[in-house]
Amino acid sequence: MLLYNKALDANHALLRMTALLMYWKPEAVESEALRLFDFLIANPGHIQKLSVQRGMFPDKKKFKSYINRYQHFEPMSLFSAMREMHCVVIERLIDMEVLQIENESSEYRVRQSSIPEGLKNLAVSKENSISSQAIDFIVENLASISVAGSEGLKKITGLMDYKYDVN
Repeated sequence: MLLYNKALDANHALLRMTALLMYWKPEAVESEALRLFDFLIANPGHIQKLSVQRGMFPDKKKFKSYINRYQHFEPMSLFSAMREMHCVVIERLIDMEVLQIENESSEYRVRQSSIPEGLKNLAVSKENSISSQAIDFIVENLASISVAGSEGLKKITGLMDYKYDVN
């Protein structure tokens, strides 16, 4: 049986990242944050597994309903498999001038005005198969959290090693 996993679809990732950037409207974004958030949008069921203090995000429990019994995957392996696709999508956003490289760092300046009109329309469409609930959760709860460190996004998602991060 052949199964489609939108998490590994570069076109869908471009759409997910665009939808996130349009709703969030950040001035700048780190590549690792963009990758982590895209994983959560593609796999909203993982949100309920975030490793945070009890009661920190009471809304995360509602994402349990997103778990798909037909798509069992080890989250770190899937996130690792998405790496190359994420790099391609980020490069595409740079080519479209939506993202601009900031001083050889992993942070990009975001230019909302450079998002093509057709892509904007798809990103805000109700029929685009992107969880607006996941995007809302990310923007309201996770967007302000640092990527690195013992309380950072890498640790709470459990998708990236954080032990050797320099704060």
